[in-house]
Amino acid sequence: MFGWFSAAILGIGFVVIGPLRAQDLVTSGSTVAVPFELTSDFLIVVEGQVGNLRGLKFIVDTGATHSVIDRSVALKLRLRRHAAKVMNFDRFVSLEYADVPDLQIGPLQAHRLRIKVANLLEYSEFAKGVDGLVGLDVLARSQKFTIDYMRRNLYIQRTVGEISFKVPSLLVVPVMIQGTTLRLGVDTGLSEILLFADRLKKYGGNIRTVGEPEPVVMGRIQGKKLALPGVQLGRHEAALQVILIDGPPERVIPEINGFLGIASFHPSIITFDFANRILQWQ
Repeated sequence: MFGWFSAAILGIGFVVIGPLRAQDLVTSGSTVAVPFELTSDFLIVVEGQVGNLRGLKFIVDTGATHSVIDRSVALKLRLRRHAAKVMNFDRFVSLEYADVPDLQIGPLQAHRLRIKVANLLEYSEFAKGVDGLVGLDVLARSQKFTIDYMRRNLYIQRTVGEISFKVPSLLVVPVMIQGTTLRLGVDTGLSEILLFADRLKKYGGNIRTVGEPEPVVMGRIQGKKLALPGVQLGRHEAALQVILIDGPPERVIPEINGFLGIASFHPSIITFDFANRILQWQ
């Protein structure tokens, strides 16, 4: 669970459509299959390269605006680092940044990329054995990519030709809860649904919960887990477990009510179509 994103840029909105149809899974000649490992039952880990270092392990994290490498990788590459701050769910944390000549995951390549540098184990126990995170600054360079949890493959459709590219800060989807629409950031690096408690009260009206809240600790984040019936994503509706946390001031992250951990609704396949801003799954 990382969730490092830029608070200065508004996220891009995705339309939610589901389920996927057979014709939606047809791959083209520009689509490349990239195998991944599934760790801790939700984290997608692929091999990648930074500079001349090959065989590095990267978490695929749509909740991160910018890609991140561990400090040990930066030291091997002898990168010049500079101090920086980044929003991490509910507060700013101190990191460093550096410029790398290139970063590659499967067919996706980013040249002269500015990335974050951190001691990853200081932020999450899930980072053991991981060299970095691949964020939207790389992932959104694809036309679309599909996560196939059953086959353990990413299917990445490359963009043909030159593109005018601007890094989105978040992928935002509408989620209806008991008739009230909330906007959540989509996060493949998160196993739960996190809702900002104060914004739920402000925008959620009289949303009904079931049972007694259960205190939970997720790294440095403390929250309360509870059951929320009537959660609708696209055409799919269910009672789901959510975690209420204290959010940042609304001026820092405007217009969103929390984060949707993809693993929370257990898809077998999910597609991020950047070209058409569509999220589909089955």
